Amino acid sequence: MHKLLILPGDCDVLGGTVITLALLIQGFEKFNVSESLCVLVRTGSIIEKYLHQDGQKACVKSISAKNQVEFCTKALQWVSQQPSDYPLLLDNCNHRFLQLVLVRASPRLRLNGRPVFYFFHDLSLSYNYGGYLLRKLTFVCLAPFSICNSHFTAKHVRQFRSDIRAIMYQPVDLTRFQRQVVSNPPSDLKPILESGAKIILTPSRLNKPGGVNDKNLRSLIPLLVQLRASGHHFHCVVIGQDLSPGQIHTQELLKSAKNADVADYFTVLPPTFAIEDYYNFADIVVTLAPREPFGRTVVEAIACGVPIVGSCTGGIGEILSHLAPEWMVNPNDTLAAAQIIIRIINDANTPKVLAKAKSWVEENCTIDKYTQTMMAITGLVPLISKQKEFNRMS
Repeated sequence: MHKLLILPGDCDVLGGTVITLALLIQGFEKFNVSESLCVLVRTGSIIEKYLHQDGQKACVKSISAKNQVEFCTKALQWVSQQPSDYPLLLDNCNHRFLQLVLVRASPRLRLNGRPVFYFFHDLSLSYNYGGYLLRKLTFVCLAPFSICNSHFTAKHVRQFRSDIRAIMYQPVDLTRFQRQVVSNPPSDLKPILESGAKIILTPSRLNKPGGVNDKNLRSLIPLLVQLRASGHHFHCVVIGQDLSPGQIHTQELLKSAKNADVADYFTVLPPTFAIEDYYNFADIVVTLAPREPFGRTVVEAIACGVPIVGSCTGGIGEILSHLAPEWMVNPNDTLAAAQIIIRIINDANTPKVLAKAKSWVEENCTIDKYTQTMMAITGLVPLISKQKEFNRMS
């Protein structure tokens, strides 16, 4: 029985890559071929907890390690013991500490003839030339088949790999992410809802401003100021992980909100496995990251029937150009963003735009389509024992 072996590049970040991986597992289970998938995770990590909580233990292989470098080293040693025709998918293994691990493992991978695929979930950019050269060396040694989550990502990673096998837009669980009538909101939203404020939701990690993948959360403060000055009662809720020491990024945002006199209308909440519960009470989603590789927030919001204002750049702009180009904005133009938000809230045509956008998501971002594409790219489709069943279900 052939298997696709998946090695995640980070086991302790709860984000779109982890969610996508969980949905791929779900797709394999739906097609009754979960025995053709093995996901390697570090014991006790966030990704292990997430997959276990999601009931996806069967195809998870836990490896004990002190950190991600040791985990990656042990995981590749385990992979080398598996049949050489088992394809290996390196899932966004971009961290600079992993590059030498991958370089050292590449001769054995190449000599064994193991098919190696690399999924780029971000731009793989480096802050310095040395980091760029190290990544270049890694991809020269590995010579993997490349997969990207958007054309925007592909444009950047061609500096490393020109052989891009596919652009795979990330899937969304359309059963989980749908507008539901829920009478009991999450407890941390109750005071906001009771105040009568409309909720601006921004699911996003909190990271250092100005970085390669800057989430541009600081733009939410002047945006909120603009809305308040226009007489509109909005409350901005950011939900995401902050891995900085002492959560300094969160503290800086809260300080900015206080200095702008909107602290009472700005809330930062920790990440949650049940983000859909928050979409159900959001009036609008705002995501102004200028270089976001894909923008899972966009498809999740649309699936839940929530309008979204997003950057006209990066993966967010790429997806919104298909869905609702009139909702795109320059990520640094907070006045324009505020005007679009007000227009969306008051425009009688908004439900029609949402319906059209949702149809696009339902056609292009399904678990079934994503799973079938992954199986075809990695060569599993003609090899799995239940090919007839797969063809029937697809």
